[in-house]
Amino acid sequence: MADEQKQKVKVWDAPVRIFHWLLVTAFALSAYSAFQDKFDIHADIHLYAGLSVFALVIWRVLWGFVGSDTARFSQFVKGPKATAAYAKTAFGSAPYKSTGHNPLGAVSVVLMLLLLLVQAGLGLFATDAMFFEGPFASDISSRLSEDLTEIHEWTGYTLLGLIGLHILVIAFYGLVRRVNLVMPMITGRSHHAATTPKMASWVFGLALLILVAGCVWWWVFG
Repeated sequence: MADEQKQKVKVWDAPVRIFHWLLVTAFALSAYSAFQDKFDIHADIHLYAGLSVFALVIWRVLWGFVGSDTARFSQFVKGPKATAAYAKTAFGSAPYKSTGHNPLGAVSVVLMLLLLLVQAGLGLFATDAMFFEGPFASDISSRLSEDLTEIHEWTGYTLLGLIGLHILVIAFYGLVRRVNLVMPMITGRSHHAATTPKMASWVFGLALLILVAGCVWWWVFG
């Protein structure tokens, strides 16, 4: 146990971990409220959870360029050849070594961020034609708002499927390969790291998150 602890390397900074669990919470609330009638508190839950998702994803995109090594897109997004090569060994018996996102995980992360950004953005213009309207729904025609709402709904279903697949992969690694992918996102440390990444300032990361959240709030309600 002591040797294993000595090998643990910090792979996730505090801002990324906070972002991850805030996003899980915000999306869960958004998904839950999406299936409820919007004439009571569920309308507020859906609105504020959606805006939280929007702000968090914008922050994550920015952090993907100025954050820690494991957060930067340039470090973990690989080309088709490298991703295909990793896929051939991803579910094998070779020892798991990855600093941050592996190439397959990178595909999931990028796709999920894009869909979340679209989903939350469309929600700003969505309407259920009865009790709920997004902050900017009245700025466009009712026909366009209804069309965007339909895309918003199908994007949500796609996200639910992608998240389900994400959970299944994590379960596979945990149960079959004996690799815990959840704990590093809590503690920040892993003994499966192939390298020691450079960490950005957590103060800067959290300050950027607060700034982005403030800008989104001002844009929508200011």
